[in-house]
Amino acid sequence: MDWIKKNYDRFTLLLLAAALLGSSIFLFCAARGFSARFATLLEPVKEGNSVDILETKALRDAEVSLAKPAAWNAHSGSLFVSRKYVAKRDGAGDVGALIDPFEANSPALHPPIANSWFLEHGLENQILDGDVLDQDPDKDGFTVLDEYQGKTDPQDPASHPGYLTKLRLKRFIKVPFRLKFEAYDDDGSFQINTVDVRQPTQFVKQGDAIAGTKYKVVKFEKKFIPNPRTGVETDVSELTVQHVETGVSVKLVVRTEVDSPDQYAQFAFLWDHSEFSVKKDQKFVLKPEPTIEYKLIDIRDSEAVIVNAKTGDQIKVPRLD
Repeated sequence: MDWIKKNYDRFTLLLLAAALLGSSIFLFCAARGFSARFATLLEPVKEGNSVDILETKALRDAEVSLAKPAAWNAHSGSLFVSRKYVAKRDGAGDVGALIDPFEANSPALHPPIANSWFLEHGLENQILDGDVLDQDPDKDGFTVLDEYQGKTDPQDPASHPGYLTKLRLKRFIKVPFRLKFEAYDDDGSFQINTVDVRQPTQFVKQGDAIAGTKYKVVKFEKKFIPNPRTGVETDVSELTVQHVETGVSVKLVVRTEVDSPDQYAQFAFLWDHSEFSVKKDQKFVLKPEPTIEYKLIDIRDSEAVIVNAKTGDQIKVPRLD
């Protein structure tokens, strides 16, 4: 270091000389490769007028594509609104993969209705509603599920299932018969009491009219059945009385209250949420169709049977769930 300080000018000259030497070596090496780099340009030009054929298929395909107008593919959704996706949960309740409900073979979100049915009937915006099956888009009194089952249009008020499909049996009303067969004698005398009002006990025989009523005694049958628990026979003798005007017969079992032939069905009309009662063998109409009469011909705990008074078609009315 002391030498450099004392001979600074010489040291500078040495550095300059080393730089010049390096530059000279670089230029020498570059000059040696100059002829090889431009060898193809220095080759003699071949005489002739033929040109090598170039591959132009891509160019032709592009030209044909540009000549065709833009084609828009059909799309079931909106151009500016993304399709709705559903995050399906697994068995543990964790969110799994997103599914497109309108993709082919996608699982039904509201069984038994396929997702495509909602799309076909303009209900794609309601498909994610939990209560969509109970909705009434066209306000005709029939739910989406009703319209699906009836194969009608849920968006058209004029297209809906029959009003009779909204009728349900709410209750089977059994009325106790007002006469009770209390006892009988070996001489053919029968003791009759009333269960609805207090009236004197009557003793009648076969063929007699029952006072205060329109019934008469027409038949008596002595019957006994064994009691399975005690083995003792139980008296179940029957006294048949008949309405003198209608001819309707009622069998009275000794010491037993029986049901009256005057039975009623209490109906629930789900279309307008109304209720009404109909006596067996009587006719009735539904509010939206006052010209169509129905007749109640049978009532059971599980259903009622009605008949179209004009066509004679029998219809079973299911019990309200």
